[in-house]
Amino acid sequence: MDILTNKNVLLGITGSIAAYKAADISSRLKKEGCNVRVVMTKSSELFITETTLESLSGNKVISEDEHSSTLSNFEHLDIAKWADIILISPCTANFMNKLANGHGDDLLSTICLAFTKKIFIAPAMNPDMWNNKVSQSSVRKLKEADINIIGPNYGTHACGDIGYGRMTSPEQIIEDIKGQNKSSLLSGKRVLVTAGPTREPIDPVRFMSNYSSGKMGYEVALAAKVMGASVKLISGPVSLDPIKDIKIEYVETSEEMYQNVMSNAKNFDILISTAAIADYKPANYSKTKYKKYENNISIEFTRGADIISSVSEKYKDLFTVGFAAETDSLKKNAEDKLIKKNLDMIVGNIANHELKLGFESDFNKVTIFTKEKVIEIPEAKKSEIAIKILNIVAEEFSSKIGLVNKNVK
Repeated sequence: MDILTNKNVLLGITGSIAAYKAADISSRLKKEGCNVRVVMTKSSELFITETTLESLSGNKVISEDEHSSTLSNFEHLDIAKWADIILISPCTANFMNKLANGHGDDLLSTICLAFTKKIFIAPAMNPDMWNNKVSQSSVRKLKEADINIIGPNYGTHACGDIGYGRMTSPEQIIEDIKGQNKSSLLSGKRVLVTAGPTREPIDPVRFMSNYSSGKMGYEVALAAKVMGASVKLISGPVSLDPIKDIKIEYVETSEEMYQNVMSNAKNFDILISTAAIADYKPANYSKTKYKKYENNISIEFTRGADIISSVSEKYKDLFTVGFAAETDSLKKNAEDKLIKKNLDMIVGNIANHELKLGFESDFNKVTIFTKEKVIEIPEAKKSEIAIKILNIVAEEFSSKIGLVNKNVK
């Protein structure tokens, strides 16, 4: 029996040209063993017929037609109570913004307001509409409301524009729903996450740092929270908003990060170190500003503490996950670090600010290494990658705990 077997899924369809993909989604949900009902907005009826969806779902389509025999005065409440999962696919910019702001001016949005379980949306819109500041504000609101956003993907749109906004494939949507519904694996677990860069002061006005934005770490922390964990985030200096209901402690230097992690680690089950911590720091801090001279100046640097190695050495029961941002030889470098630092898992990616890879972007492409596995995760939004990483962390953590308990017996 799979995780979706016998689940009641309400498939909401809004007015996008991608609405034709809802037929494939409905068919796939039925094959997973789901009970499927479809709600169509008025605008979606321009793109796909009720007859098609009724044939594939096996149920009468629920529409906005006020004369429809399927509607009653409490239909939105009845459907909300029936459903285990709501999936809105495709989800237009209009509906996404409406959902984020709690509007209930049609049947589908009213059902969502009355729903108390998992809501998934698969956005489908023009790249400019997706990147619009209002839309991105709605994305943040939806995440804070624990509404799961699947996609969108990068590609060529029907209008000819190229960029992010294409709806994720039906196959991937189903896989993401299945993966996120395994979230109980982290329920009750204590997860410590580090994120962002560190800054190593050179003089009162200068410091050495890197291009890390902290986005990956913040998405990992949010994903862990959504999956039921108790989460604490230790953040370097970033320009990101705090995450609701997650305790955050801010640090600046690698030494501050070291002290904070070492003092907290004993209280957690899992450490996920996404922070881009400076490997070197100035050997001598100048209390006055280095002046501009005609000749070059020399600044001596010294090696900083290897935080995650120190943690794995001192807290052997802690499940440790490292991150390796490399510019070349990803597999070799990541596997070397996995062994040398005695980690349970390491997430590697090619990072290059000049090529817009990894750093600062909302997207990434990573490879996960454990002592037994190598798992490729293709390019996707960091929020999606974070969920996939946490699913693997949950599985590996459970396996490690099971092995420990077996050896104790």
